[in-house]
Amino acid sequence: MSNELIRLVNCTMAFDNEVVLDNINLNIQNKEFLTLLGPSGCGKSTILSLIAGLLKPVSGFITYYSDDFNAPRVGYMLQHDHLLEWRSVYQNITLGLEIQKKKNIAFKKQYSNRLFHVYELLDKYHLSNVKKQKPSALSGGMRQRIALIRTLALRPDLLLLDEPFSALDYQTRLNVSKDVHDIIKSEQKTAILVTHDISEAISMADVIFVLTKPPCTIKDVLPIEFEANGVLREDMRKSSLFQEYFDQIWREMQDENTEK
Repeated sequence: MSNELIRLVNCTMAFDNEVVLDNINLNIQNKEFLTLLGPSGCGKSTILSLIAGLLKPVSGFITYYSDDFNAPRVGYMLQHDHLLEWRSVYQNITLGLEIQKKKNIAFKKQYSNRLFHVYELLDKYHLSNVKKQKPSALSGGMRQRIALIRTLALRPDLLLLDEPFSALDYQTRLNVSKDVHDIIKSEQKTAILVTHDISEAISMADVIFVLTKPPCTIKDVLPIEFEANGVLREDMRKSSLFQEYFDQIWREMQDENTEK
């Protein structure tokens, strides 16, 4: 039985007759952490919009391997956390649930169970001690962790992470990206990360899709296999394999930058 969640086949996207994505083929496996890595402005976020169903390709097609073949429930994690400063951490996390309850009568029956799930997430990831605080009292890294829990509270099938760590300082970025990766893996969610940071892509992904400059195509598909090579994830940044991955991707991206 196939483990695919989504497949993009020969997808091309254009705006004002300018081709942005050219013949993109992409398979997304269930519970896989996939990274789209490429230069700024190459069309990474446009691919996310296609996957989420916010845009439709001008040619090609997208297949969703769900029971009803409809797009999966999608949760977004963006560069800015968009926490509401006048609400507590807990109230921020439950905001989406409150909106769903008001919009969907059937959702009311699930509401108490969803709130219980929020408490489970807060306890599991050691955030219960900050649930009454306002976002302004939290560090940037903690705010992004809260934003992820807010997204998970809605139980999405697919998480789309659009450069969520780019506003953080380097040390915080390392710590938060590891925490976010570990939480997503623990919750067994499928995730797609958009980044132009090579080290970040290697440290988080199961597979990296290296993209070209516009019109964007897929230049390489690189499985990241630390465990298969006897390297523990906590030791990966110190391993020679990490450097090998980095050097390979660096060369490909440098070649792309110098192509005429």
